[in-house]
Amino acid sequence: MSSDVFLQRNYVVFWALLGFFILFVSMLQGCSSNGFHLRKSVELPSQYQTILLENTSIASDFRDVFEEVLEDAGGSLVVEGSRASVARSIIRLKDFKQGKRVVAYTSERKVREYLLYLKFNYEIVVTDGDITKDGKARKLPVRRINIDKSYLYDPDYALGKAEEEKLVKEGLYREASRLILLHLQYSK
Repeated sequence: MSSDVFLQRNYVVFWALLGFFILFVSMLQGCSSNGFHLRKSVELPSQYQTILLENTSIASDFRDVFEEVLEDAGGSLVVEGSRASVARSIIRLKDFKQGKRVVAYTSERKVREYLLYLKFNYEIVVTDGDITKDGKARKLPVRRINIDKSYLYDPDYALGKAEEEKLVKEGLYREASRLILLHLQYSK
C-alpha cells in the first residue's frame, strides 16, 4: 500500500510541476510580445531630425513633453524665431483641445471618476530647411489625435488626486507625441 501512496504523490507532484512549467512558458511568451522598446529605438528619417513645432502657445506643456520624446528618439526641436530656418520639417498643431469630464458618480451623487481627454489635428510639412518658400514644401495629410484616460477621484484625497491628474495629462502628452513620432518614422 505504501507504494500506491508513493505513486499517487509523485503523480500529483508531476502534474503540479507540469502546470507550473506551462504557466511559466506562457508568461515568458506574453512578456516577449508586449511591444516594449528601449529609448532611441525610433529611427527618424533625416528630414524629421530637426522639427519646428508651431502653435505651441496653446499647448506649452505638450511642447515640453514632445521635445523630451523627440530628443529620446535622436531628434531636436527648434523654437519659433531665431533658429527656425534650420528646421527641416514643421508640425502644425490645430484645434488643440484638452479637458476633463465626469464619467461616474457615487451613490451620494459625488464625483467618482473623471475622463481626461486630448484632441487635436496636426499637419506635417517637409521643408528641407527652406521655410520661407512654400513652393518647395511637401505637406502630408492632416492627421487627428484623440486620446482619453479615466481616473478615480476621492474628495478625501484631493491633493494626491491633483498630482495624479497631472501625471495622467503628462501620459496623454507622451502618448500623443509617440503617435506623431511613429507617423514620422513611417512617412516617406
